[in-house]
Amino acid sequence: MFGDLFDEDVSVLSSNQCGKPKLKRKDPELPNPRENTNLSGIKNQGGTCYLNSLLQTLHFTPEFREALFSIGPEELGSLEDTHKPESKVRVIPLQLQRLFAQLLLLDQHAASTADLTDSFGWNCNEEMRQHDVQELNRILFSALETSLVGTSGHNLINQLYHGTLVNQIVCKECKNVSERQEDFLDLTVAVKDVSGLEEALWNMYVEEEHFEKDNLYRCGACNKLVEAIKSAKLRKLPPFLTVSLLRFNFDFEKCERYKETRCYTFPIQINLKPFYSVG
Repeated sequence: MFGDLFDEDVSVLSSNQCGKPKLKRKDPELPNPRENTNLSGIKNQGGTCYLNSLLQTLHFTPEFREALFSIGPEELGSLEDTHKPESKVRVIPLQLQRLFAQLLLLDQHAASTADLTDSFGWNCNEEMRQHDVQELNRILFSALETSLVGTSGHNLINQLYHGTLVNQIVCKECKNVSERQEDFLDLTVAVKDVSGLEEALWNMYVEEEHFEKDNLYRCGACNKLVEAIKSAKLRKLPPFLTVSLLRFNFDFEKCERYKETRCYTFPIQINLKPFYSVG
């Protein structure tokens, strides 16, 4: 779906993926300067607004940005060496560093992501198609983790974004507790039929599901079907909790996919204690 994003590219593409060789660039005109906000945007390559929003989010996370900047060329290599045999150049983190530096330092209205998407192995079709930002986030994180193996930044994603949750089933007869722990880099929450983020989290991590009547649970300790209670709790919270909204649903009557556009509230501050359980 996202080209060869998982692959560590060791060379900058010399031609684009549409079959047309890249022409040698002319001396660029001076870019439009930043406006009164002193902020730089990112150019849309055709349908890459979802990519741009993700990149801006990462750029405005100082802990992520500074950790990325702290990995030097002695570990990542240099983009100038991409065509040299035997050289190991970690192109994706280098291009991310380059883009973030442009967003911070250059007096320009908007930065280009062309070199970054080239390092992904994207073609023209990928640049023009809308994709799911949550999936891209997961794939980008996976690509970065793979690219940073063997460097001081090998644990960057895990340290900042990794959390765990636990699914728990309690037998009503013997009180045996069955737990299954899951890792996550983002939480996916419902949009349909809920008013906002807090209600969605309440439904997921406070409300319980009851196994009873015709829907019983087989308890391993009792070795029989019993009534039980199922619940889920957050077990370990990351420094940065990423929440993805399930905005897309399927209308079975019309046989078409649609996006929820109703009002959805986000608190400026949120207390996660009701959704959290100490292991």
